[in-house]
Amino acid sequence: MPKIKVFTANLGFYETAVAARSQKMALAHWGVTRDLFHQGHAKETHDPKAVEAARRKVGVVVRRPIGSTGPFEEHAEAEQALLTRFNTKLKKPVFQAGKRTAAVATRKR
Repeated sequence: MPKIKVFTANLGFYETAVAARSQKMALAHWGVTRDLFHQGHAKETHDPKAVEAARRKVGVVVRRPIGSTGPFEEHAEAEQALLTRFNTKLKKPVFQAGKRTAAVATRKR
């Protein structure tokens, strides 16, 4: 019986981990066709949090926001983690459609 290993890679805003039998299978679970291991973007890990979470669900990609120390989850929220880390709130969008159309209508030509 092959040994299950845990591999990690930073994909997008997330640090991902997956338990698989080989690097090739890990790449397939991530849905990546290029060799991230050869490029140095993925590696085998012994991080206790990553190993525990990935071995709970073999073959399922678990993730957490990059730079966080929280647990790996199947569905992680990167934006919420960053907001709570820096203790900020979401800003309102600068462009507001109603005000802009009113300003254009009242502008003199």
